[in-house]
Amino acid sequence: MSKAHEVFLQELMRIPGVKSVMLVNQRGEVLLSTGQFTLNSQATVQLATVITQSVAVAESMYGKTDEISTLFGEGRITAITNLDLMIESSYGVQEVFVIVISAPNANLPTMRMTIKVAASKLKMDKAVRDLRVSVRVDRRNLLSRDKLDATSWELFEAMNRA
Repeated sequence: MSKAHEVFLQELMRIPGVKSVMLVNQRGEVLLSTGQFTLNSQATVQLATVITQSVAVAESMYGKTDEISTLFGEGRITAITNLDLMIESSYGVQEVFVIVISAPNANLPTMRMTIKVAASKLKMDKAVRDLRVSVRVDRRNLLSRDKLDATSWELFEAMNRA
């Protein structure tokens, strides 16, 4: 993981109301995170997978999806996708997207703008500028019967029939 990605995450942490930021690959794995949102590691993995699956469902139903945001009891979870961000990990270069956990009243337009500006700066950094993936992973691969619980699978099938 590069220092440039850590700087990127720290820049996003300066957005008012942001509690935590994660870089998640297309398989729903958290590759880098920062912040004060203290879930145990199993819950964090489950959260990242569910958000990735939610983005995949939205893309299946509506085409390219740039953002999904949902409120929960203690705040808001926002996934910003299609930023063309790459990160080098022990498994090679992977495409990632951003998950932001924030206060419920966090300013979404400011968050979007800050993320896009910070992503542009990150992509210009010499440490990540030339990163390319040789194989793209489709998030929709997470929408198979063996990767969804029975209720989610039935809901996804019903949405496809509609």
